[in-house]
Amino acid sequence: MRHAPDGKAWAHINATWPKFAADPRHIRLGLATDGFNPFGEKSSSWSTWLVMFFNYNLPPWLVTKRFFVILSLIIPGPESVKVANFDVYLEPVIEELEELWKGVARLDILQPPGC
Repeated sequence: MRHAPDGKAWAHINATWPKFAADPRHIRLGLATDGFNPFGEKSSSWSTWLVMFFNYNLPPWLVTKRFFVILSLIIPGPESVKVANFDVYLEPVIEELEELWKGVARLDILQPPGC
C-alpha cells in the first residue's frame, strides 16, 4: 500500500457511505497519536502526547509534510496518559469530528450560491 486510498479500509468506507465517497471535495482525515519524552531523560516519568490529523485528500508526497499536518491536541504532564484515561483527552476532538460529519456550512468557489 503506497497511500491510504489503496487500502481495504478506504474501500470499506466508500462502500458503506457511497454519498460521501461520490464527492471528492469531502475531507478525509487520518488521526494519529504519538508520545515522547521532551527532555530526553530515560528515567523521567514526564511524557507528552501529540494528537495529529493528516489530510488524505492531498497527494501522497504532501500528506505528512509539516505544513499540512494538523496538530489538534497536546497532552502534557508526568505520566499524563494511561490506557484508562486516554479517551477523556480525546473526547473534545471526537465531538468536533462528529459535528463535521453531520455537516458544516462552507464556501464553495466552484459552485454559485443557491445551487
